[in-house]
Amino acid sequence: MNFLRNLLGWILLSCLAVTFSWKYDRRPKIYGNQLTSRVLHPSHRRVQRQILYVHNAFRSQVKPPAANMLALKWDAEASKAAQKLAQQCRLLEHIKHWDEKLGFCGQNIFIASHQVPWMFAIRTWYLEKNQHRYGMKNNSLKETGHYTQMVWATSHKLGCGFSPCLSTPGGAKYYSYVCNYCPTGNYKWKLGRPYKKGIPCSACKNHCRKGKLCTNSCDYADGWVNCREIHQTWPHWLCNSEGVEGEKRRQSCAATCNCQGKLT
Repeated sequence: MNFLRNLLGWILLSCLAVTFSWKYDRRPKIYGNQLTSRVLHPSHRRVQRQILYVHNAFRSQVKPPAANMLALKWDAEASKAAQKLAQQCRLLEHIKHWDEKLGFCGQNIFIASHQVPWMFAIRTWYLEKNQHRYGMKNNSLKETGHYTQMVWATSHKLGCGFSPCLSTPGGAKYYSYVCNYCPTGNYKWKLGRPYKKGIPCSACKNHCRKGKLCTNSCDYADGWVNCREIHQTWPHWLCNSEGVEGEKRRQSCAATCNCQGKLT
């Protein structure tokens, strides 16, 4: 029991101390029993709107600015999967959600020994930005992975879950916050460039929200990493040929074949 309590304390302190600007004893002004389920549980529309607003606000503030940052939209299935994982109380164990069209989704998890506002959990993820160096190849997924998934430009669906975990093997309670981001980000070879640097919305000039976030998202994802390169040379073979093999190619490069003019 003491071990689990110490572990939870260490995890919480580790989450709060992701940058030098966060002190080890930092806490939100309102926490614990001062918070009710109505301000924490994503089944409430108000909570969904708050989580979305905070995420999109942070996505619009990245430095250097992003040319292709998509606005996140709430997704019921991603939220359902996040809620299920939160209720399973697996500490920081990740179980990625699968979207039928977008494939695997990215995931962020925050746990705390007391109830804290969603803003606190999301900001803790975002503050890993201070460890991230845009354009560099040596960024660490362990140190910046929550931040990079939050600001992965082509992730455009968001769903989150929250649950108290009161019956743990060691007897110590904690609270689990989980968010799914679809399609997934955090590809290791792109970790230094989670978005395209440039003037906000310059990659989506006719599909821009308030001059900051793009809205021309694609409801498909490519299964092959070289779909765009193949399409440049053999567009008909990739997207328009008939037969079983042609259908397999279209499915493997669904975004490239179906989302011209959209961000993928």
